Amino acid sequence: MSSETQKILTTDGIPLEESLKKTERKNKIKAFLLVAPLLLFLIITYVFPIGEMLFRSVDDRTVTEWLPKTFKAMEQWNGKELPPEEVFEAFYLDYKILVKEKNHGKLQTQLNYTKNGFKSILKKLARKMKKFEEGNYKEQIMGVHKRWANVEYWRAIKRRAPAFTYSKYLKGMDMYENEEGKIVQVEESRRIHKILWLRTLKIALVVTILCFFMAYPIAHLLATLPMKYSNILMICVLLPFWTSLLVRTASWMILLQQQGIVNDFFVWIGLVSDDNRPEMMYNITGTYVAMTQILLPFMVLPLYSVMKT
Repeated sequence: MSSETQKILTTDGIPLEESLKKTERKNKIKAFLLVAPLLLFLIITYVFPIGEMLFRSVDDRTVTEWLPKTFKAMEQWNGKELPPEEVFEAFYLDYKILVKEKNHGKLQTQLNYTKNGFKSILKKLARKMKKFEEGNYKEQIMGVHKRWANVEYWRAIKRRAPAFTYSKYLKGMDMYENEEGKIVQVEESRRIHKILWLRTLKIALVVTILCFFMAYPIAHLLATLPMKYSNILMICVLLPFWTSLLVRTASWMILLQQQGIVNDFFVWIGLVSDDNRPEMMYNITGTYVAMTQILLPFMVLPLYSVMKT
């Protein structure tokens, strides 16, 4: 018997295997259409904003578009000495257009991000350049302010030449790319981001550990106590969610201040003397206490759900 005659057919005369595949394909399409609105919602509300944020973190086209002649003239400049007359002239022509279009304020802000002091000298240049004579722009611009004779400011402009850059990520790690293309540390007095990163991680770790050790016995009681007692305890766990975060923060400020209830209790039990009350506000101690109390329910509920099942 041939393979054709061995095939099982449906009532419509279609091979059963093909009919099943067609039905399965239709079911997959229906399932996809059911989740399509949710998928579209996630793309619009999460993927697009995150993608735009990541793109903007490396996008630096604004300054490049505002100073096209300047960056073109800077291509042959090595950055070791003051740029030649051609660069000063190109910068004057680009900046003159920005002043005319009233976009020079945005350029001032952007260049001031790169190097402090740009905003004031660019504002002064916008006022003085109206009286400039044609030619010899280098001397005229340097005559506006002494900083224009400082090569560091022109190097800062050149660093903004690429349309796409990772300089913002370097800045977040207290580093920058120098004129030789090497990634180096910023001055010691400006190294703040790494300290903040480490401090944030430390606080997060300590608060997580404190929340775990406090939440574990609470979750165990919730899972093992009789229903009527566990419901009362659950209400106590959820009670902070019914209170505004601002109110809870203000309450801790009242409790932890030097003349607050906590310090009064310490003095009453003789733990500290009245003239030696500890500082628990605006420091790491107050941060640990307040954040642990605020985040404790978020640790209790997952532990309880696991223990209950």
